[in-house]
Amino acid sequence: MSLELIISSLVRLNELLEKKFEEHKAKQKKFKQMQMILIILSFSISLVLFVIYHASFLQMLFILVGFNTVFFVGFKPRSPYTERWVKLMMQKIILLQIGLKKFLMEEEVSFDGVKCHSKEGWICDKWGLHKDNERIDYGDFLYDKHIKGLYLDALRNKK
Repeated sequence: MSLELIISSLVRLNELLEKKFEEHKAKQKKFKQMQMILIILSFSISLVLFVIYHASFLQMLFILVGFNTVFFVGFKPRSPYTERWVKLMMQKIILLQIGLKKFLMEEEVSFDGVKCHSKEGWICDKWGLHKDNERIDYGDFLYDKHIKGLYLDALRNKK
């Protein structure tokens, strides 16, 4: 696999990460809208119970807090693609791109603390460099379960 292809797939990986973050933001926005609707609905129910059935204030409070807590716990979108996490991964990917470009331009580069040079016979694959019985990974973050699938998708989509 050529180094240019890997660099272009890393660019695509950044785009896929941004897309996942935008999806996460959309899910959070929809959740907040649904939560506001539930608050209004539960307030209306508790008000009706108070006015018609003369329910106590404690029962009204229980309905408000109970419904909204159960909804929050059960339906809150949980995703690792938060803004902070995505920015951190994108920074790591950009640093990896810079390192690979330097390696391509035959400069000495360090991956996983091991310095290597393209003139030394290092062969490139999608996860790292290898030579004889030695192997250097580009970065452990590419093996993360949330990045690995996106990275493989990015590799498949580039020709």
